[in-house]
Amino acid sequence: MVFTALIVFSSFLSYKDLRIHRISNRSLLLGLAGFATLSVIVGSSIYPKSLLASLIAAPILLKVKLGAGDVKLVFLLATFFLPSTLVVLLKFSTALSVISTLLILIHLLGGRSLRSNIAFAPAICGAVIWCAR
Repeated sequence: MVFTALIVFSSFLSYKDLRIHRISNRSLLLGLAGFATLSVIVGSSIYPKSLLASLIAAPILLKVKLGAGDVKLVFLLATFFLPSTLVVLLKFSTALSVISTLLILIHLLGGRSLRSNIAFAPAICGAVIWCAR
């Protein structure tokens, strides 16, 4: 049930990011409320260590020009779906790299420049889905 919610939420946010290159706080708060409610109902775990790790990494992510909405999306999804283990970190990093590379290639094949905005939510969501399955 929580995994299905992750798929639906990720699809919605990825579509929005691809269309308007923006992840709204309202969407993230809706996701937070939904995942928190489902976690209580189903009794699934939350991962505060993953949230802490992503908070520590936030200045680096912002420094490399990752959008603030993308960083907040990492906070949200890490809290509910990414246990803080080395194996999960490696799986997440690998999936994020592969999906990001594909998104960049699609972006370039579409005739756009690397200087233009590239939607990163699909890569974040795809990597989390890969780790949470």
